Amino acid sequence: MPDLRLDLLDQHVAEAIAAARVVDTAIEADIIPNLSHLQRCHPKDVRKLLDPDLLFEARTLTDIEVLVETVERAILAGTTYETVHDTSPENVSAAYWTRTERDGETEDLYRALPVLHDLRDRLQAIQDLLATRRVLEAMNADI
Repeated sequence: MPDLRLDLLDQHVAEAIAAARVVDTAIEADIIPNLSHLQRCHPKDVRKLLDPDLLFEARTLTDIEVLVETVERAILAGTTYETVHDTSPENVSAAYWTRTERDGETEDLYRALPVLHDLRDRLQAIQDLLATRRVLEAMNADI
């Protein structure tokens, strides 16, 4: 994410709107089809909050954080780790390493997670900038 400056707030808002469009696609293509039927309602609700008119409400950030947690739990449940031992003389690295394996559905969720993180971080940063502006305005009013 670029350096956050108050004078670039408009640019940060525009970038968050663009990131929301990417998240909307990820939710539709990678998240909803790969969650259980009981878990699909929340991502569908989050998609509605990605509209620019609703994107910057506090509820949106909270719902995205909940969706991130849901996706992370599903990824953990669908990921297996296998310790691979290799003590052959040709092996010049460690004698063992961990191999991570995911099924197709989990791989789709794993692909969507970085864009969810990106939007969540952008929205949090914008909220922080707006709070900073409010504090500075209050401080300047007292002078």
